[in-house]
Amino acid sequence: MTTLDYTAHTLRTNNGCLLELVPEFGGLTNRLQFATDQGPMDVIAGLPDRNAMETDKYFRGIPIFPVVNRLRDGRYRFEGKDYQLPINETSRHNALHGLLHHLKPKVEITNGENASEAKLTYTYKGEEKGYPFPVDVTIRYRLNADSSLETEITVHNHHHAPIPVGIGWHPWFSLSQPLDELQLKLPKVNRLAVDSRLLPTGDRPDDPTFDQLHSLNGIALDDCFAVQQSSQRETVSVILWSEKRKLGVEMWQQTGTRAFNFIQVCTAPDRQSVAIEPVSCGIDAFNTGDGLITLPADDSFTARMGVRLVTSV
Repeated sequence: MTTLDYTAHTLRTNNGCLLELVPEFGGLTNRLQFATDQGPMDVIAGLPDRNAMETDKYFRGIPIFPVVNRLRDGRYRFEGKDYQLPINETSRHNALHGLLHHLKPKVEITNGENASEAKLTYTYKGEEKGYPFPVDVTIRYRLNADSSLETEITVHNHHHAPIPVGIGWHPWFSLSQPLDELQLKLPKVNRLAVDSRLLPTGDRPDDPTFDQLHSLNGIALDDCFAVQQSSQRETVSVILWSEKRKLGVEMWQQTGTRAFNFIQVCTAPDRQSVAIEPVSCGIDAFNTGDGLITLPADDSFTARMGVRLVTSV
């Protein structure tokens, strides 16, 4: 057995499902294993060691808060005041994915035979000048023996005034196969058109490419999609499918008010995985307002998502 050079908390079920969480790197989800009729299957492409986590440039497995995707020049204006976040995408001069992944959460684990649970609590006191708003973020994971993972994110505003909020999750899926052997299906979506800095132009064309299962062979994506939805609270799903193995995963997300109304899809340069990210708002939402949640003082909300094994589509 390989000895880990980082500290992890692991959820397990009695039939071999597994979820690995790494608190010292923001509580990233580094491994998700489901039990299948073909044996255990790793469905997340994680990182092998501490060095890989320290040098990772693709935000593998991190929780996203409060900035989702890119923030133009790291700047925004809220309630009449200007704020500046650090630039961490220097090639395009953007701030990317917020700050939660820099925090070490408190972790509580409950392992059971058919279901195991983890509660990660992030206490943010407003230390960053670009986001000086105290807030608690709680992420709960429930790993089930039926090869499913349920996740919910709760945000509580401890500031004395409203704050801007975006949330999301950044897993990279692989099904233990090269990307070019897999197929993808999205719900009905509009694609957010972007410029050379991957910032939104304001156009939102219909994109039916993945209305049905479509091969990822040779396709490169780094795109944000807005879910076409009714006014009712509902869930939508993305499916990543292996025709060779006749199985896949379904990523579902709750949509509606204060929920996950956008999906970011990004193919890895090595063609071994694809990020499928449920997110609450669009690109540069702190400036455009596209899906941005304004959370009143002492208010909170919870949004839900999950992953499950599928054996037919």
